[in-house]
Parts: sequence; structure tokens; C-alpha cells
Amino acid sequence: MFDKRRLLFYFLLSFSFAIKAQTEGFPVIKFDEDTADFGIVQEGDTVRYDFNFTNVGTADLIIKQAWPACGCTHPSFTKGAVKPGERGVIHVTFLSIGWGGHDVVKDIIIISNAPENYACFKAKIIKKSPIQRGQQSKKKLPKKKRSLKKH
Repeated sequence: MFDKRRLLFYFLLSFSFAIKAQTEGFPVIKFDEDTADFGIVQEGDTVRYDFNFTNVGTADLIIKQAWPACGCTHPSFTKGAVKPGERGVIHVTFLSIGWGGHDVVKDIIIISNAPENYACFKAKIIKKSPIQRGQQSKKKLPKKKRSLKKH
């Protein structure tokens, strides 16, 4: 048999937690643009981009970490509390070395006291030609003929 008093106690306890969460509020990240298209990028180029955001929640936002998808991406972010209505930035630097000939899509995971959030960028990386890389063509040039006659 169910104990009605126990059931009522658990209901009231869960209801009080819900009310407390609503009165305290929580932060929410809203990016101006959460996906950036870098377009065509030459291999070896460095691309920098700022993901600007606003805290549209009702409590201070504190970003703890911005995790890149791989070692080619280096994020930095606004430190300290971003108050409700204030703006912040996730700055991303992408190093395209080694990605020539690929289409890339990379995520940055935002770890904060807000619900989990992501920023994303994509790019088409084109390979540099051998001349652009500073390499000489492997085609051999004809040798100059030397004259043995004294002038």
C-alpha cells in the first residue's frame, strides 16, 4: 500500500526545488552566429574568428572552458562573469596546415554554468601549389654548354 503522507512529502519536496530553480534563474548563451563559414582557405593560412554572444538568461554566465575539436583549433573566451544582457566572445584561431584538399567542419564545445553549447566553423582547404610552398619544380633544366676555348 502507498503511504499518502510519504507521497505528498515527495511531491512537495520536488515542487519546492522547481520553485527555487525558477527564482534563482540561470544563464543562457545566445550566439549572434553559432556557425561560421570561412569559405575557401589556402593550406597553411591561419584563420581567426570571433563568435560573439549575449547572456540572455537571468543569472551570471561563467565560461569554464572552450574545448576545440582538435589541435588545429585554439579557442579563447571572455573571462569572469558575463551578467544577464551583457556580451562576450569566443575567439577561435584555426591553423590549416595539413588540411589541404579537405572540407573541414570543427566544433568548439562551450563548458559553462549554462546548458551545454557549441560554436562551429567550416572551410574548404585547398592545397598550395609546389611553387607557393617554396619548392622548385622537379623538372630538370638543360645544362648550359661551356666553351673550352680561351678568348
